[in-house]
Amino acid sequence: MAARILMVLSASIILTLGVAHLIYTFWGPNLMPRDPALQISMRQISPVITKETTMWRAWVGFNASHSMGLILFGLVFGYLALARGQLLF
Repeated sequence: MAARILMVLSASIILTLGVAHLIYTFWGPNLMPRDPALQISMRQISPVITKETTMWRAWVGFNASHSMGLILFGLVFGYLALARGQLLF
């Protein structure tokens, strides 16, 4: 029983961090560059691999995808610990 509680607790920590990171990615100044000129430059410059995006959009996409990965990880392991403990343990 203790292992199940600790697994749910650790999964909820990862889930919470993923949600907080996703919120900071789209709302709030925490993931913005300190230098406003850098953000302007990132909005204008494309990576070498494609002209279809900008470095700013790639930065936001990178942060959003990693946030969603943390959320998925937390949800899957929380579910396994609660509903399918025999599979997880």
